[in-house]
Amino acid sequence: MKIVWSIVALLLIAGLIVVFQPPSPSKKFDPTAAIVEAAEATISAAEAAKPTSATTATTTDAPIPSVAASATAAIQAAAEVTVLVPAPTTTTHTEPSPEQTPEPTPEPPAAKPEDRAAGNEFTPEIPTIPQAEILPSRFIRLPDGAISVDDAWTVRGEGTKAAPYEVSWEYISSAQETYTPRLGEKKIAARIAFLSGKYVRISGYLAFPLVAPTASECLVMLNQWDGCCIGVPPTPYDAVEVKLAAELKGWKKHTINFGAVEGVFKVEPYLVENWLVGLYLIEGAQINTEL
Repeated sequence: MKIVWSIVALLLIAGLIVVFQPPSPSKKFDPTAAIVEAAEATISAAEAAKPTSATTATTTDAPIPSVAASATAAIQAAAEVTVLVPAPTTTTHTEPSPEQTPEPTPEPPAAKPEDRAAGNEFTPEIPTIPQAEILPSRFIRLPDGAISVDDAWTVRGEGTKAAPYEVSWEYISSAQETYTPRLGEKKIAARIAFLSGKYVRISGYLAFPLVAPTASECLVMLNQWDGCCIGVPPTPYDAVEVKLAAELKGWKKHTINFGAVEGVFKVEPYLVENWLVGLYLIEGAQINTEL
């Protein structure tokens, strides 16, 4: 009888040890399988030690439970123990959606050859640009009213306040192909010069004064720049100095501002010892930030 209860006690102890043992991180913990495995090992050891001689049998009249039945009861009792295994936690990181900002004025596609053939070539009035030689360009008035320039660029509008020319950053940045004063190149294509004195519309990123509560001037640029240290600083070819028709206030400081600028476009190179500091200017400008 002592052997039987010793086996039951060993089974319970083995079951508790298995239950409270932390699961291995590399293998999923199954408490029932672990208890059954421990119990089977104990039963095997008990069966091996069971006496085989009839003379060793007990003389008591009380029934002796079999080793297998006692082990089975112990397994069932241990299996009913509730094992609290924490569920694995999964951390998901959601990137904040960036603020949707319109793109700067895109480059319209070049006119098709058949449209250029159906158009009328003309020579617009080209103003004189200080400190620059004017290179000829080809202008064709297309059937839809737009202007094809040098067979590669398309300009829409009429150059008036009611219908300003809509120009892209690729278009006005092409001035750097022939105008680099520090290298002795001071030629500006007629496609750039003819915009001077006309009403122009261009959209881009805006940089306002960082301290003043109101502003009468700002920059409109191809790339984002906060006026200090965030973004790409502009060059004379991809930024336009803007003189506003009326002082502006209430813009968002230390944020990216975007808008469309309309006004009289000027091509006025500003040189310091042959280094180009500025090239474009818009006067009497209006800014539309509701894009």
